[in-house]
Amino acid sequence: MMRALPPSSRFSWNLDESTALVSLDIFDTVLLRRVETPAKVFEEVGRRARQAGLIDAGLTPPLFRMTRQEAERRARQASRQDRGTDEVELADIYRHSAVGDPVALMALELTVEAETLFANPLLLEGLQALAAQRRPVVFLSDMYLPPDVIRGLLAQAGIGNDLYQDLYVSCAHGCSKRDGGLFRRLLDDYPGLSADAILHVGDDPVGDVAMARAAGLRALHYVPPSGLARMRERERMVMGSTDLASPFPRRLAALAGRDDEPDDAFWLEFGSLILGPAVVEYCRWVVEDCKTRDIGLIAPLMREADLFAPLMRDWIRHRGYAIRVEPLFASRQALAPLGLAELDGASARSILTARPHLHWDALLRQAGGEVPPELTELAGLTLERLAGQVLPSGGAALATVLALFDDPDLRRGAAERAAETQALVKDYLIGRLGADGQVALVDLGARGSTPTIIVDLLPDGRGRAHVYLCYGVPDLAGPLGSGVRASVFCGETDRAMGFGRILYRSPQILERALTGLCGTTLGYRWDEAGHGVPEVGEAPAHGEEAHALRLLQAGIRRYADMLRAGCPSKGDTCLPTGEEALFPLTCALLMPTGEEARRLGALRYDYNDGTGLERGLCDETALAGIEGLTAAASAPLMSMALGLRPLTTPWPQGALTLRDPGIFWRPAEAMALEAGHGAVCRALVAEIRRRGMARVSVAAVGGDGGMGPEFIHIAREAGVELVAYADLMPHLVPQSPYHGVPVLPFERLPEVGPIPVALVTLGYVDRLASLMHDQFAAAGQTLRLIALGRPDLEAVPVKVFSPTRW
Repeated sequence: MMRALPPSSRFSWNLDESTALVSLDIFDTVLLRRVETPAKVFEEVGRRARQAGLIDAGLTPPLFRMTRQEAERRARQASRQDRGTDEVELADIYRHSAVGDPVALMALELTVEAETLFANPLLLEGLQALAAQRRPVVFLSDMYLPPDVIRGLLAQAGIGNDLYQDLYVSCAHGCSKRDGGLFRRLLDDYPGLSADAILHVGDDPVGDVAMARAAGLRALHYVPPSGLARMRERERMVMGSTDLASPFPRRLAALAGRDDEPDDAFWLEFGSLILGPAVVEYCRWVVEDCKTRDIGLIAPLMREADLFAPLMRDWIRHRGYAIRVEPLFASRQALAPLGLAELDGASARSILTARPHLHWDALLRQAGGEVPPELTELAGLTLERLAGQVLPSGGAALATVLALFDDPDLRRGAAERAAETQALVKDYLIGRLGADGQVALVDLGARGSTPTIIVDLLPDGRGRAHVYLCYGVPDLAGPLGSGVRASVFCGETDRAMGFGRILYRSPQILERALTGLCGTTLGYRWDEAGHGVPEVGEAPAHGEEAHALRLLQAGIRRYADMLRAGCPSKGDTCLPTGEEALFPLTCALLMPTGEEARRLGALRYDYNDGTGLERGLCDETALAGIEGLTAAASAPLMSMALGLRPLTTPWPQGALTLRDPGIFWRPAEAMALEAGHGAVCRALVAEIRRRGMARVSVAAVGGDGGMGPEFIHIAREAGVELVAYADLMPHLVPQSPYHGVPVLPFERLPEVGPIPVALVTLGYVDRLASLMHDQFAAAGQTLRLIALGRPDLEAVPVKVFSPTRW
């Protein structure tokens, strides 16, 4: 059983009878801001001031922030010289600023500060309890705002005079917590209390902890656990000098986790601080965008809707919107029969290419066919494994298998099943969504293929449906180009789309956290009333894994609770960008810690495409897939890791970290990250030149969808002559010459002579190496191979399987 969490994981005061008075810091303790740092307040002031014409148009928000900070420095320096104290008021600061009307700018800053601040919900309930106990509370603040302004800010946030007795502000008293003066003033005002009868709580390690203890008070350092600091350090490392703000509820969610049980802490922290921003902010963005578009019905697709739907409903209630949320049971597996309507050999090849885990015989049975006895040895192979196989009769295995799908009876039966599935799904959709009215179809990402099928089945689907995706990849261009209306949360900039490609490469952690406790939609059937209804399988996660996923989801809900507590029910929604929301997860996928790799790598995931396959994220197959990179540690390591085959190595960074916990702290050149294949191809060309080779043949995979074209371009720029090109998937190579290089089948590559062969791939290195060794050995030729991260290939041929076993 999972330990029940307190309603909001309220802060534990740990008070005893000896505590006669509680003293609290105000800013970043009792009052929090909806921005990551106070400096962001100054930037917002600069933005509004420029819009209002209060400052020169050339003074950008960062430049205004710098001038505001400089004015404060000058004001404190002048006060030190004139009065012997660093303490100043806001008016003193703006008198030392020469960038605009100081009165107008000061008023604008007070307005922005008031809009940004809110009461810390983790402490507010405690303050109310202390007031009910008649235990006195005082506030101490090192601040340039005068006491009457701070009292107003407290009252506006719901902290009235009845919740505290006194307010001590450094600018009014000419001394601070940092110099110990405010604590001495407090003790003078309460002479009947001993210093150790006062508990002071605050976030500043010097002013709120060290100086409080130096004055004899007991002190509690009110900061999030160290996990948040480690995460932010990783995020700064990934972004370098670029500033990408973290959504404000992360700090509050981290504070809520201060008292978590150790056994639960990792999962709750990862759920609230990494997955929380991605999932909750996406759901919130969908709701707000639907409100703008006047869409009254949101239909998140199951299985994600098991978590999405309640998160959306909570936000809708918080904002008071009239929007309905109806989860929609749909999956790739349930909708797969629709793709059988025009089944033949060519479409079977397309289906098997798009679903690389699907065995050809499974597709044949889905269509109503049976495997001929003479082909039983081929059962259980994917399209990739069929490529290059030869039957005992001498025929090509792939062509023979695909010919089975051209059988007229098979095609007729498949078409009938497709028509039945279409009727079922249409009836279910109309029953769930109605026949008219605007509807939002919400999926996780990233190609929009499943929502597009639903759009085409809905009455007037192109006119009434709007598709929402969390992140997107270039494949989304297909639905968009066909008229599907879609919006992508993390898709506003090229950098955001780059995040999407990273998430699409290794999405299993996010998907398992959202879907592991809910069964997939297996298909549809007619109920007793003649309506189409879904058939749902059992939840895939069990035992300890299910316990971990429940904690992850509890962490996500914790973030949502903190978000609603800190966001107003009216007015500004404080929406972060998709980049900001998904950035923590992107960093965790790219640079996992040892504990993240160990715990998350042990999670399992299912392909949810009808294959029934399930495996561990960092299982032995995945660990074997990254051995070459671990041994070589070649640059660019990150791009190479992302280039490995997801089928073999679903989360390469996790597997690499398990093998070598320090691998992502190596020199920056090994960390080079670039969207696409360019970095890997340049590294391979550099290795070819390092070996003194001027002419090579190319062995690649995937035609225009693989690395081949990029490698050809970069090799030419570097002066490397390309003698021949061979592809493991020749049907994807449209013509010869291919990008100016002659195309040959693999068995004819030895004919060009003892030319080195560059393996332009990461995930298929073993397969290509095995094919090359067999072909060159049969021709009596010496083979030299070049592949990134695999210095062992020439010396030790790698035999995955023999293509002549048939």
